[in-house]
Amino acid sequence: MTTAAVTSRKPGRPRKFGEGRINATIRFTPARYAELKKAADENGRSVSEQVESLIEELFHVRTALAAAGASEATLEQQVFRRRHRRVPTPYGDAWWPKEDLEYPGRPDFPIKMRRKK
Repeated sequence: MTTAAVTSRKPGRPRKFGEGRINATIRFTPARYAELKKAADENGRSVSEQVESLIEELFHVRTALAAAGASEATLEQQVFRRRHRRVPTPYGDAWWPKEDLEYPGRPDFPIKMRRKK
């Protein structure tokens, strides 16, 4: 007589998802969960599906950045420099948002700023 391992499921409701899906528990702040819930409703997904979609999107972005030879830190620095202006001061350079027109170093600023050569 041969003994074969029989793998049978417990009785109950059939699985909603096929084999190979893993259940992962994660905790969110109430504000973050509300954002996820809103996005999930807008996209016609469950919160779990929305989280999985966001994680997949993150992996795709990181893969694309790696293929392009860029890093997140480099891109953040480029965006920062595009949105701010360097303002030389007596104590070193400062960075000021470009949309703020009251920046130090402008021609009518009351204090004389040094200029780098």
